This record gives sequence, C-alpha cells and structure tokens, in this order.
Amino acid sequence: MNKKNTKGTVLIVSLMAVTVLLILGAMFIVRAISEKAASDRERMLTQAFYLADGGSQVGINQMDVLINTNLMATVNNTNPQVIANDAAGYVASGDGLGFLIQYARDGGAAQFILNGAQARYTGSVIAAGSGTYQHSIIVTEKGNPIAVTPEQWDFPYYYRIETTGTVGGVVRKIALTGDFTVRVQRDNFARFALFTDHHSLPSGGTVWFTSRTNFSGPLHTNERYSFAFNPSGTFDGMVTQHHNSARFHNGGSSILSDADQNASIDVPVFNSDYERGVSEVNLESSVQQQDLIDQARGTDTTPGNGIFVANNGSNLIGGIFVRGDCNVNMSVNGSGNAVYTITQGATTKIVTVDISGNQTTVQTVAGPIQTFSGLPDGVDDVGTILYVDGAISSLGGTVQRDTKLTVASQNDVILTNHVMYEDYTPAVGTPGTPGYVAPHADDTNNMLGIVSWGGDVRIGTVAPDDINIHGSVMARNGVLTVDNYDDTAVGSRGVTTLLGGSITQFYGAFGQFNSVTEQQISGYGRNFVYDNRMSLGAAPPYFPSMRTFIAFTNDLTDKITWQEGGF
Repeated sequence: MNKKNTKGTVLIVSLMAVTVLLILGAMFIVRAISEKAASDRERMLTQAFYLADGGSQVGINQMDVLINTNLMATVNNTNPQVIANDAAGYVASGDGLGFLIQYARDGGAAQFILNGAQARYTGSVIAAGSGTYQHSIIVTEKGNPIAVTPEQWDFPYYYRIETTGTVGGVVRKIALTGDFTVRVQRDNFARFALFTDHHSLPSGGTVWFTSRTNFSGPLHTNERYSFAFNPSGTFDGMVTQHHNSARFHNGGSSILSDADQNASIDVPVFNSDYERGVSEVNLESSVQQQDLIDQARGTDTTPGNGIFVANNGSNLIGGIFVRGDCNVNMSVNGSGNAVYTITQGATTKIVTVDISGNQTTVQTVAGPIQTFSGLPDGVDDVGTILYVDGAISSLGGTVQRDTKLTVASQNDVILTNHVMYEDYTPAVGTPGTPGYVAPHADDTNNMLGIVSWGGDVRIGTVAPDDINIHGSVMARNGVLTVDNYDDTAVGSRGVTTLLGGSITQFYGAFGQFNSVTEQQISGYGRNFVYDNRMSLGAAPPYFPSMRTFIAFTNDLTDKITWQEGGF
C-alpha cells in the first residue's frame, strides 16, 4: 500500500472526527445555553407571576385605604351641610364617579382621575426582589346612586384591579374584579357600646371599672375613665377619652396617670387600643325630640291623654303616640306578629302589627277593634316608632324578629323585665370567665332603640336578677342606672347583659363593691356586649344621630373574580 495515500486517509478521517466532535460540542453548548435561557425565563415568569399576584393584594388593600380611610376622612372633615348637598346632588344627576373623585382624597389631593366612564387610580412602580410590580384600580358605575333616606345615600360601583409583575423584561399580568357600595350617612350614636358626656355620677361621684365590668365595642367619654383592681375590667373594642390622664384606684388613694395601667395594682385589659386626649364628641342630635313626636303623631292632633295610633280612617299615617305616663309590654303572638300592650291611665290598647300582611290591628280592651292598612312606622316609613309624652313606668318583653323599633319617652323609662330580641344567638358560659362567648344578633332584622329625652333609663327594683337588655339605650340628659343600686340588704343582683350600647349624659351607678375583697355587694355588674351591626352603619329607626357624616363599605372582598392576563 502506498504510505502517502494511507497518511492522507488517516488525516481525512481525523479531520472528520474532529469536525463531528466540534459539531457535537457546539450542539451541546447551544442546547445548554438554550436550556439555561428557558430555565431562566421560566424562573422569571414564576417570579413575575408572584410579583403580580402579590401586587393584586396590595391593590385590594389600597382600595380599602381609598374608600375606608381617604374617602371616609374627607367626608368626616367636610361641613355636614356640604356633604348632604353634594351627596343629594350626585344622586340627582346619577353621577357616582363624580362623588368618588371629589371625596376620595389624601391630603386634599384627588386619588382618582376621570377617564371617560372610568375613574382610575395608578399605583407607583414598586421594586421587589429582582423585579417590580405595579397596580391600577379602575372603577365604573354599577348603577345610579340612590337616596335611601333623606340623610343616607348609596353609591354602587364595579372595580377592576390590574397588576403587572416584571422580572428581567418578562411580564405577567393578573386582574381582580368585584363590586362594592359606598354608603354615606349621618353618623349615629348607636355605634357606641358606651358613650358618656361626663364619666361620673350626676352628683360628681366616681364610678369605677372593676373586674365585674366587661365591654365589647367602641367606648368614648368626653372626660376620663376610672379603673380599680387587677383586672380592672375587660375591653374588646377601641376605648377613647378626651382627658389625657386616667384615674386609678391605687389601693384607695386614687391617682391620675397618662397610662394604660397602674403598675400591677390596677390593670384593665385592653384587647384593642386605649387612646387618651382625643377630641370631644358633642352629645347633640340632628333628630330632635320634636322630630320623633312628629313621626309618631303624623297629622293626628287629638287632644288630651290617651293612646293614639295615627290613621286617616283606613290607613296608618304615623306611629304610636301616648300622652301621659304608661306601661308598655312587647310580645309576639302565635302568628308571629309583634304585639304592643299599652296601658295609660284606665285605658289599655293592644296594637298588633302584621309586617308580612302590611296590616295593624288596634284593640281597646273592653272596647272596639279597628284594623288598618300599613304599619306604625312613622311618617317616613323608617321603622316602628312609639313615643310617650310622659314616663314609661314599666317596659319589658320581646322584640319581634322582623321589627326595627324605637321606644322614646319625654321622661324616665323603667325596665321591669328582660327586653330581648326574638331572633338572636344566646351567650355561652358566664361573663368574665374563660370560655365565655357573648350573645349576638349578627345577620338578624330585629333592632331596638330606647330613648329618654328628659329623664333616666332605669332598671327597676322588680326587674329580675341577671337581666338581659337588647337594644341601644340613650338618656339624652340623664343616665342608664339601677334603682337602689346601693341596697346591700338585697345584695348582688347578678349581671346586666346589654346587647347594644349605652349613650348617656352621665355615667349611672349599677352596684357597689367591697374595696378590700373586690366582691360585688349590691346591684348589678356590667356585661356590655356590642351589637356588631352598628359598626356597619345600622341603627334603630329615628335613633338620634350626630352632626357628622360617615362613609364606608364592607363588601370589597365579598365576590372577587381572579383572572390571569386579559389587559
């Protein structure tokens, strides 16, 4: 064989082998680079997705800030008449977006920009990890705003939160959609679990919060609170007072201190915040006494004492009005209707209200029976109103499950029995002990307001031990108190469980305790349980309201729809 030819063949084969190896190596490198790029992109896609998803939650939180902080604060800080005029104007023109843009402000700056039929809020680009995210909030009208009452308006909206997550040029998008309604209304005293203008007895004496005191819900006083012993009561809601210092029993030598507790001697339990030095809240009402009288009387001008159910002969045109002192018992008959048995002087009338049938029967005992179309829910049809131009010497009974009722009196109201909702969830356990679960009326329709304009609301001497009172109680110029609260011969009468709130000029005494043993020796302990419906703007019909307006929504996250991409 020719050696030259053999060498040439080997060289060619070697070159071919080297070429193949170079190609294979190049293919491996290209594949490795491609797989790394794909892996990097997948990683960045995942990172971008989580940034977008996290940004959408930031968007939901921002929605809450825009409505329940910015808009509410602007409404609170605007002259009430301006609010009323603006809200009524936007309702009349069907311009819900105009209201949103005007009042959703932060430091005076509008947060939404009108863009055609949309109001748009654009968040800043936020750096997070190796990428960024940004959200936008687009609000459109769900329908025309409506006037619920002359001082309450609803503005319904759709919203869409669009969030973009970006990592290394890779973009992922997420959209959340839902709806909500902003309610604007005059603020109401019913939202307090406890409100006092002066947190003392009318005589000026100190009333102490002790271990027998339990509150859930917001408390406010235009003076200061006084705490005794360890624990000095339990408070589950926000507690605010106007004065900068609290009073502590301090073993009998009371002291004032700008503090939450007095060392380990006097220790109240605050499960929320305790703020001192806050602004006063005027105990004034835009719904004056005469307004309630007019709602109850309608156009009826019958003179003299008696029990009057305003009517025109066939239809009711107002509520129930009583002139003179009377007794009132509330009950529910076998047909599930609300029954009010009212005795004034020698006359007793039984008023039976059939809500589902929109019919009211008035029976005078030993006299005629009359049947009317309609309900005794006042001129404005807000809810049942019973006004007594005198004192209510005895009040007790059951509020029918579909009834919203306010019982108001010119003078004292004396509670002689339990006052309870037909529809509520009972408590479990003993107040103030571990495992106690308070009663509640969440998601129910029955609601009660008890108002004394010129006197006190008093728990009478014949009332049962461990009495239950369901409703918001207001003594505009007096107190909620217990008759003979200091009668040590009778001794402890257990606990008063109030499911609602107490709004009074002064703080009424409920009982006495032994300053050494801390044991209750007379009267009742307090177990004031907040009705959570009031925090959502609910209030008994015609219940006294405040000068200010509030705005809020509680349904932002009720029905969220999640979508990836799509914008």
